[in-house]
Amino acid sequence: MTAPRSVDVARWLWVVSALLSAVRSLVVLADRQGLRDQVRGVDPALTMQQVEAAVNGEILLGLLFSAGIVALYVLVANKMRAGKAWARVLLTFFGIIFVVLGALGMVGLAGGLAESQGLTVDPTEVALSALGLVVDVAALVSMWLRPSNDYFRAASLAPPPASPRGRS
Repeated sequence: MTAPRSVDVARWLWVVSALLSAVRSLVVLADRQGLRDQVRGVDPALTMQQVEAAVNGEILLGLLFSAGIVALYVLVANKMRAGKAWARVLLTFFGIIFVVLGALGMVGLAGGLAESQGLTVDPTEVALSALGLVVDVAALVSMWLRPSNDYFRAASLAPPPASPRGRS
């Protein structure tokens, strides 16, 4: 059974969403001085060598985490494209959470909440977040259009593929 265009579009939008999230993380991790300031804020007694080690560890963990998230999104998006209802439900669940949190973040930003808390706002991060919000909404909608619903309904009714027989 071939997936309809709406499911293919949703799959690619989820991949783009994961990549945007990774790029946003890279923007944060590229601000080495900002990371140093955060580490110093947590423990001002650290030596410069300890601060650098903590920053290097934070960057490494951030990169590994971002790569893992992208891989997980691609895996689940491919399962969704294959007609797995659980994958569509999982993407819907996380998509709704990210859309709600992203919308709240944009409302807070527009209302001056970040500035009132003394936080600096990187325009690149804001642009990537706004773009990610739009992509997530588009992916959610595409995944639940009528052709997508028909596809998932048919996939749930299709008999499972025959398993290969074991060797004697």
